[in-house]
Amino acid sequence: MSQWSYIQTVTYLRRWIGVMMLDVVYGIRGGKVKDFLPLVDKAIASIGIAGAPGAFYVDQIPFSALKYVPEWFPGADFKRKAKEWNFIRARITEDTFRSRCQASSTASPSFVSVALHQTGYSDEIAQREAHIKGASLSAFAGASDTTFMAMLNFLIAMLLNPDIQAKAHNELDKVLGPGNLPNFSDKSSLPYITAVVMETLRYRPMTPLAFPHLLTQDDIYKGYLIPKGTIVMGNIWSVLQNEEDYPEPTRFNPSRFLDSDGQINLNVRDPTNYGFGFGRRACPGKHLALESLFIAVACILTCYTAEPELDEHGEPIKPKIGWNTAPTLINNPLPFKCRFVPRSREIETVLGMKLESG
Repeated sequence: MSQWSYIQTVTYLRRWIGVMMLDVVYGIRGGKVKDFLPLVDKAIASIGIAGAPGAFYVDQIPFSALKYVPEWFPGADFKRKAKEWNFIRARITEDTFRSRCQASSTASPSFVSVALHQTGYSDEIAQREAHIKGASLSAFAGASDTTFMAMLNFLIAMLLNPDIQAKAHNELDKVLGPGNLPNFSDKSSLPYITAVVMETLRYRPMTPLAFPHLLTQDDIYKGYLIPKGTIVMGNIWSVLQNEEDYPEPTRFNPSRFLDSDGQINLNVRDPTNYGFGFGRRACPGKHLALESLFIAVACILTCYTAEPELDEHGEPIKPKIGWNTAPTLINNPLPFKCRFVPRSREIETVLGMKLESG
């Protein structure tokens, strides 16, 4: 049976996420996704770096002073990068929006089409279109990167925990018939798969620190005065590693979210209430992300077993897993070696037929 390598898996995951978000945000389907992915990758990387607190001098020194510092000065490379990132942002924003408008008669309903329909015609049309462009770029870039990283963290968890992977396989085999793929209607019958998604988001939150918030007025928290204008960041990592809520927090254990009947335990703190941010600045795409992760996890586990790569003697190589330590908002793992083996001939046949039909 054919096997997938890590590089092939990454390629297909990015393609799946890119196609899905181009459809949801812009109503663009098919081969056009390849025209945008290179720019999107650069835009996403810039967002993660630029948003990390302390990455540049401008975070500590007022820009009014730094504007006199030349780009070649050590630590002032934020000026050069800002120009580069602004160009990338402008390209991805305008190109995708233009492509959506050119295909308005054939494109499927999307975030952009609904927003444009509600805008109507007025003197403020240009300003409203600018807002739509910005919101659509945020939706596309945010979902693309975080969903991708969550999937990589899920694959690592399966690779390092074959017993948990086997439990997930067992649940899927009981619910689905031979050769069948899961769909959203199966979710209520797959609580362990749901728990795997929840534990993936808890164990390795996509954004260990929430996006920065600026206080609009003085506040007092546990006797401490937090003055107006203070930048505050929620420590999502700390919340989701709290031993009182999650015993043995460093252990990947989906069963912590199940009750004695094997159903989702509503008395356990739901990590999805924190992993997507807080309050009115919480991720608006949370529910789309959760549904996407569920169906992706269910389909991958239905079709494949994640296993270590083999050496020249056919012996498994112990996986070496690491995470990027550079300043970034996204908790992304470093490339790792593994292979994905189809679980049966029937599954391989079904996959082959679906790939041939596009």
